[in-house]
Amino acid sequence: MISGTVYGVVLNDQSERAALSGAFLEAPYRAPPEAPVLYIKPRNTISASDSIVAVPADIAEVTVAATLALAIGDRGQPVAARLAIDVSEPHDCYFRPAIRERCRDGFLPLGPEGALPNPTEQIVTLIDGHEVHRWSLDRLVSPMPELLHDIGCFMSLLPGDILLIGLAGDAPKARPGQTVTVQCGDRLPLVAHIGVEKEA
Repeated sequence: MISGTVYGVVLNDQSERAALSGAFLEAPYRAPPEAPVLYIKPRNTISASDSIVAVPADIAEVTVAATLALAIGDRGQPVAARLAIDVSEPHDCYFRPAIRERCRDGFLPLGPEGALPNPTEQIVTLIDGHEVHRWSLDRLVSPMPELLHDIGCFMSLLPGDILLIGLAGDAPKARPGQTVTVQCGDRLPLVAHIGVEKEA
């Protein structure tokens, strides 16, 4: 049971930041972000492992970004971690936040809590049993201790909150009918079945 707020961090992948380096210099920002860029996944997005993630019938595919979610305890410090899949619909508008595209029901499958990660852990995504993506926490622009410190400079993380520590900019896409499995070390795999929303 998640008792707090689920926060995510975007633009915390070194490869993605490098690819966007030119865009950062354009209006209106004209510089790369200097502090963590956060977003919220509302309570309706949370789903358990082995759940069906239903997408609208007119959406051909969704991005399935595997990451680790930190469980926050006292004094804003992490006490555990779990696998997560941040599901989102295609969204190409650089200037408008992807709220609707990220916040549909079930768009955040979460696994069970486990140990805190080490900096070199590999997060592996399989679709229908075939590996399609692999990334390591050493790709993070701000590793876990630095990220928590930087967030703490402008807001407080409270006990019960969840923090998704970053998303790979090259995260894979999945189509309805496919099964996504995320693995990381000896953690229990996280499974999500991509389906289609039923008509009301």
